[in-house]
Amino acid sequence: MLIVSKNKCVGCGICEIVCPEGMETFDGIARVKYEEAGCLGKVVKACPQKAIKEIKQDLLIAVATDDYKTIKSDDHVGMSKYFQIWKYSKGELTLKEKRENVKYEEDEEMIHGDPGKAKATSSVLSNIDVIVGKIFGPNIVRLRNKYVCAVVREPEIKKVTKIIKENIIEIVEEYNKQERRGIILR
Repeated sequence: MLIVSKNKCVGCGICEIVCPEGMETFDGIARVKYEEAGCLGKVVKACPQKAIKEIKQDLLIAVATDDYKTIKSDDHVGMSKYFQIWKYSKGELTLKEKRENVKYEEDEEMIHGDPGKAKATSSVLSNIDVIVGKIFGPNIVRLRNKYVCAVVREPEIKKVTKIIKENIIEIVEEYNKQERRGIILR
């Protein structure tokens, strides 16, 4: 599926020139208007901002929450009560399951987080590719080796899922890096 990053697109219109039946610019951002256009493969190469990519990858994304409506906001991701597990596939996000986080008393004096807490959180998040939350504690140095750690400041999960979809190019790019840093999604 061809995706346009609204963060990277500058609205230059080159994609429309290369593939007028498949692309259009709306509100200064390119978008795919016809998925079956034969020229869409050319727009990926033509985009000077690398804002258009074909995403074939499926990802499992865990959203940290205490109430299933908002993301965890008063403490870091590892302290959330639950994780909503979303599957990204072919441009869509589907809620797959809900997981309860393990209870773990973290040693707050550890400079880079408690490795036991990181391990406990990871045990709940087996097979997950991305963790989304508002705050990541010092264990981010451990978690980012295994997951894409994505910060979202929007509290409502309904809006968070929209932000994830709008930033999927950036998420996949971070996922494919050797050394992940963590990303902020807007």
